[in-house]
Amino acid sequence: MQWILAILLTVTSPLVWGLGFSGTDLKGLPCQGLAQGYGPFDYTNPQHVRSRLPVVEAHHFTAEVEGLVRGKSGYILGDLDYTLRAFPNHHRALYALIRFVTEPGHMGRQYIGKLESQPECYLQRALRFKPDDGKVHMLFGLYLHKLGKLVEAEGYYRTAVKIMPRSAEAHYNLGLVLTDQDKFAEAVPVAKLAYELGYPLSGLRRRLAAAGHPLNP
Repeated sequence: MQWILAILLTVTSPLVWGLGFSGTDLKGLPCQGLAQGYGPFDYTNPQHVRSRLPVVEAHHFTAEVEGLVRGKSGYILGDLDYTLRAFPNHHRALYALIRFVTEPGHMGRQYIGKLESQPECYLQRALRFKPDDGKVHMLFGLYLHKLGKLVEAEGYYRTAVKIMPRSAEAHYNLGLVLTDQDKFAEAVPVAKLAYELGYPLSGLRRRLAAAGHPLNP
């Protein structure tokens, strides 16, 4: 019986059958997407990055795709979809997708119908694949932040900070969303830590100063 159980566990493993879409989008509709093809592989796994990532990036995630200039195999969203089905937690591809659908200069959400699934579904799938990937939590927070869903974004940023306590970027983003909610007493120590950790941009510092909450030198 043990060998039968071992076979069942093997054939039902996500690494054999792929990683489907589950959960719901921001409208409460079921997440749907294309079936798994190549992968799934882990963007934080050095072996996967060395042996599998070059194949995907050469054919689907080129510099022009990442820059949202043009697609490699077809159109940009198709290449991003393939990349994220192969590497669900591909941080740069997730960020490119977020930029594409939230920034008007990159065509924006009017082109969302060309996606095989909603951005939040790709992000949920990435977290199901790699729940302890702090950068995916941060990216999910960024996506929600850009959509004006500040409370939800704060939750993802806080998780990112817990997983990556030395990440200047995670603390900076948390400080921004707290500032956007006028939670200045909470934002100030978070912002201080972001700058102590070496975050280079001064936007949060200026915003807090303008709101009457300057950071001490």
